[in-house]
Amino acid sequence: MIKLLPIKEQTWRFLRVFFMTSASRHITGRTLSKLILSSLKLFPVAVAAQLAGMFCLAGMFWSSEVSRFFLMFWFLCGLVQIWLSLRYVRSFWRDRDRVDRIRIWIRRWTALAVYAGIIWGVAGPAFLLPLSGISQVVTVAVVVAVTFASWPVYACWLPSLTTFTVLSLTPLVVAVAAQYRVSQLMIAIVILVSTIFILYSGRKLNELIVSAILTDAQNQRLVERLRVEISRAENARRTMQQESERRARFFAAANHDIRQPLQAMGIYLDILKRRATPQTAPVIEQLSITSSAISTLVEQVLTVTRMEFGQMELHPEHVSVPQLLKELADECRPIAEKKGLRLRVVSPPATLLTDVVSVKRALKNLVSNAIAYSEADAPVPEIVIGARRIGSKLTIGVYDCGPGISREDRERIFGTFYRGQAGKARPGSGFGLGLSIVRGIARQLAVKLSMSSHLGRGSVFRLTFNIDEAEQADKLEVPVPAGGEILPVTGTVLLLEDNRFVRDAMQSMLEGWGATVIASGEPGEAFYEEAEAAGNISVLVSDYNLGEDQPTGLEAGGVLEGRLGRPLPMVLLTAVAGDLIEAEYRRGRREGGAVPAALPLIQQKPADGRALNEAIIRVMPACASSCGNDGTSSEAEKAS
Repeated sequence: MIKLLPIKEQTWRFLRVFFMTSASRHITGRTLSKLILSSLKLFPVAVAAQLAGMFCLAGMFWSSEVSRFFLMFWFLCGLVQIWLSLRYVRSFWRDRDRVDRIRIWIRRWTALAVYAGIIWGVAGPAFLLPLSGISQVVTVAVVVAVTFASWPVYACWLPSLTTFTVLSLTPLVVAVAAQYRVSQLMIAIVILVSTIFILYSGRKLNELIVSAILTDAQNQRLVERLRVEISRAENARRTMQQESERRARFFAAANHDIRQPLQAMGIYLDILKRRATPQTAPVIEQLSITSSAISTLVEQVLTVTRMEFGQMELHPEHVSVPQLLKELADECRPIAEKKGLRLRVVSPPATLLTDVVSVKRALKNLVSNAIAYSEADAPVPEIVIGARRIGSKLTIGVYDCGPGISREDRERIFGTFYRGQAGKARPGSGFGLGLSIVRGIARQLAVKLSMSSHLGRGSVFRLTFNIDEAEQADKLEVPVPAGGEILPVTGTVLLLEDNRFVRDAMQSMLEGWGATVIASGEPGEAFYEEAEAAGNISVLVSDYNLGEDQPTGLEAGGVLEGRLGRPLPMVLLTAVAGDLIEAEYRRGRREGGAVPAALPLIQQKPADGRALNEAIIRVMPACASSCGNDGTSSEAEKAS
């Protein structure tokens, strides 16, 4: 059986459901305050309608049977109600604590609605019953019109809307229906339907306004949250940028400070080699091997660190693949032949647009690994650097004749400091960083790195590049041969090095090659004047960082060229990365700074005597075509 609730409880539940919509059940004081403010925007329309209705009824019934005293009293009460409403609006707008006092304002608003409802509820029977005909029609029309014009204002709070509508129209319905005529009964039904329509429309309008206010509040919260998140992201970005700059400064300082003593040690070892006796030669040779291993480890660790910190800059340029591989083979061939291995290059004519320094470093690591793990007693003691072009792909592979790589090692062979079984069985074969560097370079260049291996037959590591058919060009040039004996250096060599130990060691080595050396720790005026007076300057050898508040070696070279009035061959022997120096050189050329006419040859520290000698010999012919035998510029060059 269905249990029926008492009529009183059913009525109360209906009213509660009617007045409390789903949107208004969770309404807050702030939302209710915005709701009233939205409704007050329509308040001028309601005031104008009430004034017009009051004047219309007063003008029509002034000369009728209605008491003038009652008419004046009713008109005065209406004016008081309008004045109170205007005062309410003004006070509500000025109240800064209206959210906290919203209950008081709601009570006042409901009281005004009751007051207005009583005024227009009294007008209906008072002006309707004594008269008939057109007077009744005008009265009904005015009261209904005023109610229709005012209900959107009171819809902000459903109890006030209901009170106003019921008080203003119910007496009119009763007065019309009490006349017991068909026409009046129809009018009463129309007024009743209008009352229901006003209440229903007011409820829907209230829901729409509340929903719009809640949506706007939610949007504001989302915007504020988004603003906070953007602020947090910006703070995180700034913190990360500061941390990156701090790491970069630390890396640059560590890079410089670590390489300097290694450079000095290498130079002194080179001097000791030339003065070695049969008793000391084995010790010096062992020291050289140890120094070379330390230098290689430092270079690889710094390279891996730079790649992880994102400090490497890429400078794509066109490079001839046969020329690149030939230069690489010429550099590595003496080491391979010393081990009894042949080194062969196979390459089609092709050109790559890539960062040459990075590609050469990656290939050199692969060739060094191939030499380290290959043996002269292999069936074919040969290492091949081969390039193959298929469509728009160019693959460069390094093939060795080593023992091969097991399946377990293939998955981890590119890890940092990882050495496979073959590496662990060969003391001194490396530190497990070479292939990690190759992987990092391939990732930065967006180049595919792959490998294949057969146990007992060897391995191959491949780099696959994308090439553009329209950019292929034959740029084969005759490379400067690497290796060879130490060649004499004639003329005057300018030396700039802020580290005293490295400067003394290099000066001693250069003088041992037959050069006259002008050495200084900083590019001061005395150094420039001595260089101008020397004449027959062969080359400038300089560090890049020459101390705080001092010009760089690049800037010093530019100043010297300006004072000498001619191009000056220059070697930068530095611990600073070559790509950073190249970027600084391009910026100086673009901004008209003091930089040399041509980019100096960059030699990374630590460099042994053979590498430095080769670099100096390489750059000395650079201005042979533009300089005379005495080192001065030709007339044709000055004219140009």
